[in-house]
Amino acid sequence: MSRPDPTRRSVLAGIGAAGATVAAPTVNAAQTARRQIQQQVNPLADRDAFEAFLDGVMETHLESHDIAGATVAVVDGDDEFSKGYGYADISAETPVDADETLFRIGSVSKLFTWTAAMQAVERGDLAINEDVDATLEAVDLPETYDEPIRLDHLATHTPGFEERVRGTFVQNESELRPLAEMLRTEQPSRVRPPGEFAAYSNYGSALAGQLVAETAGSSFETIIEDGIFEPLSMERSTFAQPVPDDFMDDLSKGYGADGRTDGEFEYVGIPPAGAMSATATDMASFVRAFLQDGATDDGRLLEAESVAEMHRRRFGHDERLNGIAFGFYEMSRDGVRVVGHGGDTELFHSLLFLLPEHDVGVFVSYNSVGGLEARPEFVDAFFEQYVADAASESEMSEPNGPPERSDAITGTYRSNRIPYTTSEKFLGFPSTISVSVDDDGRLITQPLGGETTRWMEVEPLLFTEVDGTDRLAFREDDGEITHLFLDSTPVTAFERLSRRETPMVHLAALAISLFVFLATVVGWPLAAGWRRYRGQAGALEGTEPPLRYARWVAGATSGAFLVFAVAFAAILATDPTGLLLGDPLRFRLLLVVPLLGAIGTALTVGLAAHAWYERQWGLPARLHYTAVAIAGVAICWVLVYWNLLWYRM
Repeated sequence: MSRPDPTRRSVLAGIGAAGATVAAPTVNAAQTARRQIQQQVNPLADRDAFEAFLDGVMETHLESHDIAGATVAVVDGDDEFSKGYGYADISAETPVDADETLFRIGSVSKLFTWTAAMQAVERGDLAINEDVDATLEAVDLPETYDEPIRLDHLATHTPGFEERVRGTFVQNESELRPLAEMLRTEQPSRVRPPGEFAAYSNYGSALAGQLVAETAGSSFETIIEDGIFEPLSMERSTFAQPVPDDFMDDLSKGYGADGRTDGEFEYVGIPPAGAMSATATDMASFVRAFLQDGATDDGRLLEAESVAEMHRRRFGHDERLNGIAFGFYEMSRDGVRVVGHGGDTELFHSLLFLLPEHDVGVFVSYNSVGGLEARPEFVDAFFEQYVADAASESEMSEPNGPPERSDAITGTYRSNRIPYTTSEKFLGFPSTISVSVDDDGRLITQPLGGETTRWMEVEPLLFTEVDGTDRLAFREDDGEITHLFLDSTPVTAFERLSRRETPMVHLAALAISLFVFLATVVGWPLAAGWRRYRGQAGALEGTEPPLRYARWVAGATSGAFLVFAVAFAAILATDPTGLLLGDPLRFRLLLVVPLLGAIGTALTVGLAAHAWYERQWGLPARLHYTAVAIAGVAICWVLVYWNLLWYRM
């Protein structure tokens, strides 16, 4: 699958059909009390004013973020508004039509999977607290922990699976396989007990889709068609890949970072996690059902009690922050409870959010990479215009000093949504956050390669964003700070890293090692040529056979690691998706090179020890040779940590 300039946004940003969240502060007690004085949220009370507002926001987004097109639907009580912006196909100059143009909605698809699961609960086919492994027939889950994985663990992203890229997306239609087969062959490891921490899981959601299909004795796609699309008259929605022929001409193309270069259709290997395509108008029908106790004029989706169960908070890392409901997650802000779900492919970026207490719901989708930045701006603009009021704003005072436990909370934290046991683990490298305290007593966080954010402590171990809406909390366990949580990402936790696990330590080890290797493969031949020119003996020549070949061993070792570093960096810069989703033989062959380097390192260490023991060569030669041995050990340590010394999938 060829995609225009994908990551070069952090090597597959939002791995797979990721669900992005929207920055939003938690609903604390004071904010809850303010609900009583806050105005009713009613954006469509003046449709002309709303359309003018929306036109201004969307036209700004399309221009400032290089977005080809977007589609929006808003439901407000009995009223509804939808509109398209920009182009679905630039070359053909086809405008986006909210009624006709289908967008890939990414992980917003999961809400349909979880709705189907709740329908199965209503029928008695599934139970929210049941052991899913006892029900599954086509897929066996590893018995890594005593605690079983239940349906509500899957719905709250707490089953304990590691992240997995291979299988989530595939490169072309020929690589699509039946859901059960993909779930068996591309199964991630269980890396933590269920119910302990949330770590966004595409696999877990797809597993729920398989559960629904097995208990109904039908395919997942048929269940969605019959159980959701038909009763809601969603006639322009599909999970088919590619979309059916009668939809193909109306499917929006996806565009890269420049908003002009179109990419190919993106195939999701586990469809329940994010394969759906739909129009904004169809999505409005789905939104309306969840605002009207499970029913619309076209038909009933769920019973009112089931809708309430899906909206109810079921898990949270910190009671002061947003949590996770059944499939939905909380995005509450400005004293208003908000639930929803984001969705990302590499090219499309979507969001559905509901304000259940106000009977308001919104769906928005962008068909370009720039939508990733535009989406939170859309939410900010909507809330500033129609939700926030003066009563919900407060002056932020300057801190009287550094945060409590400032020494304990500073350090480096990494997202727990990473591959732990496979060679894909390197994808977790950029998902770190460094935490420090500035001279003014503000907490400072900085993602690797990202912009800094300033925070002020409002309660012990709870911080609010300066000039922003997010919140941050730390978890303490037996006196030790172990995790960091963000209000804007309730489906992910950040684990505190030891010093030896931090990116700076690994980058320093790599840089120094590669410098030593480069000095070896360049310096030794130059020095040998100079000595030969002057008729001098080689610095590493020894009388014993093992040492006679020492230079060649160390040189080959250095060369192997240099070749791997250059090749790996080049592939990540040009075709990361091809490396991860393409023929695994390519990855296997690439990892043969550092394995040869590791073998050479072992020989180099032995030869260095022998040289010191026998006092062979001069001291400078022994020191340089020892430096090569140490550099080899250091880089092997880094590669072992990231599962890159041999292929693991």
